[in-house]
Amino acid sequence: MKKLFLLTALLCMGIAASAQDFKNEDEKDTTAKPIPPAVENLRLAFDLSRYGYANKNAVSLITAAQILNQNGFELEELDAEKLLEDARTFAKDNPHLLALIDMSDTGPVRGALGEEKYSLDMVKSYSTDTYKVKFKENKKAVVQVKGVGLTDLDLYIYDKNGNLVTSDTSDSDNCECTWVPKWTGEFTIRIKNRGGLYNLYYMQTN
Repeated sequence: MKKLFLLTALLCMGIAASAQDFKNEDEKDTTAKPIPPAVENLRLAFDLSRYGYANKNAVSLITAAQILNQNGFELEELDAEKLLEDARTFAKDNPHLLALIDMSDTGPVRGALGEEKYSLDMVKSYSTDTYKVKFKENKKAVVQVKGVGLTDLDLYIYDKNGNLVTSDTSDSDNCECTWVPKWTGEFTIRIKNRGGLYNLYYMQTN
């Protein structure tokens, strides 16, 4: 669960969230990174919730809850379930808003153990960056990689025994791997740069 101090740091200091329990075998420096899209979405959800409560606006609270659920945010101080509950109060007997609240009342699908993981990093030419992340048994696991377009990036997922689980070797630097682990455990994520130039990329898990 994302804690209060993390929310405060992201919203007030404008720094990127650290990738908790995210291990890069190259031990790259993860400080002073640009703010990733997920953090911008968190800021938007916070602003919408504040406006919704100030103006008793159900739509703003519903939208904030949808952003939290879609991005997998679980916060004590900004809870999607509480937002929808209060939106129902503000909606009164409006059937359209009540239907929208019912449609939005679904929690996040979490694959990785703990928090959503993400990293902004650079992979050198003809090199491979490696991460290790624990994923849950029988829960959909997703890893996405988006590069800046300098070279082709390939994405590989291995289980704890070194077996290749899935991969994306398409001819681009945008990759995505989706699978359902048969057990809870650590998986290895490898991002391979096929080109002769570096590539700055953003990686995220669900």
